[in-house]
This record gives sequence, C-alpha cells and structure tokens, in this order.
Amino acid sequence: MEGIIRFLITQGDYLLRILLAALCGMVIGYERESRLKMAGIRTHTVVALAAALMVIVSKYGFNDVIVQDSVNLDPSRIASGVVSALGFLGAGIILNRKSGISGVTTAAGIWATLGIGMTIGAGMWTLGVLSTLVLLGFQYFFHKNLRMFKDVNTGHILLHIRKDVDAEVRQRLTAALTSMNIRISATHLTIYDDATIEANLDVIFPKGFDAENTLTLMANYPEILSIES
Repeated sequence: MEGIIRFLITQGDYLLRILLAALCGMVIGYERESRLKMAGIRTHTVVALAAALMVIVSKYGFNDVIVQDSVNLDPSRIASGVVSALGFLGAGIILNRKSGISGVTTAAGIWATLGIGMTIGAGMWTLGVLSTLVLLGFQYFFHKNLRMFKDVNTGHILLHIRKDVDAEVRQRLTAALTSMNIRISATHLTIYDDATIEANLDVIFPKGFDAENTLTLMANYPEILSIES
C-alpha cells in the first residue's frame, strides 16, 4: 500500500509540472496571439508542455537501468536534443520578406518558452513561473514603452486586397495612412492568380505610434482581406 501511495505522489508531481508548464506557455502564447502573431496559444502551450515532458523523461525515465553497473547515462542529452530540435520550428517562423525579416521575436519567444518548460519539468517551479513573468514584462515594456524614446519607428505593413480595386480606393488607402502620420517609403506589389494583391509597404511610424492601430483600416475598407503590421 505504501508503494502505491508513493507511486501516485510521484506521478502526481510529474503531472503538476506538465500542467504548470502548459499554463505558463498558454499565458505567453496569449500575449503573442493578442498581437496577431503567427504563433499563439496552442503553439506555445504545446512547446512548454513537450519541453517539460522531455526533461521529466530525461531526468527520471531511466532510473530502472541506471542502477546497473554496465550502464552509464547522461540525463542532459535528451534536454540538449530538445533545444537543438527547436531550431527547425524557429526557422519556420522567421520569414524573409523583401522589406526585411519578421518573426524573430516570436521565434525567440518560443525558444524562451521551451526553456521555461524545461525548467519547470526539472522541478524548479518558482524559477519557471518567475521567468514567465519576467518574459511577459519585457514583451510589454519593449512593445509599448521603448518606442516612446524614438522620434520615428520604421516597420512594414502587409496588405492583402482584392485585385479588382480601382485607383480611387488605392488613393483613399494612401490618404488614410497619411492621416495617421504614417509615411510610406517603399511599396512592393505582388499579384496572385486568386484575384488578390499583396502590398508590402515599408513605412515610418510617428513617435509613440502603436502599429496595431492600422488594423482599424479593415473596418473602413472592405476591399482589404487581411492586414499585418
């Protein structure tokens, strides 16, 4: 009976680690998804959960064979393999467009989420939770406040619009951006066969401008199918 209780306590501890790691990943993913990033709640949750699970397996999954004299295992090998494997996921998130590279912050956030999941999986609960709070704090500070110290903020706006829009609509869109004090420095157009046009705009935002305010254009211009800034 005592063995069963000890087994249940041990398995419950592992389960709580996985659930806490998933919760931390969910919180980080919510912050990314609220900013309309390509990797959101589900991606970060799965990464954190899997990282915790891999570390638990690496640390405790081979206790039955470690006791043998002929077996010499390095528990850190699985953990290091998990970090290396994440490079493929990060490479898929980072996009190289004509106007520059995007997705770097999201890829770095997933890498940090992996570290948090591994930390919690190793049993360092407090460090994992505090790291989550620090990461969220940095994301919020650098997104909202750091641009206040800049006179201008360069970036790009990616629009997908209907192919049949006339010149007047394009002029109105340009005027709407100008009314927000957004200067267009370069324009890259790609016409697709599915009757859509991709307009990639290199822009200069005014001081303190929140790029997410450009999303209001979709409400005023039904010709815009999607917008990313």
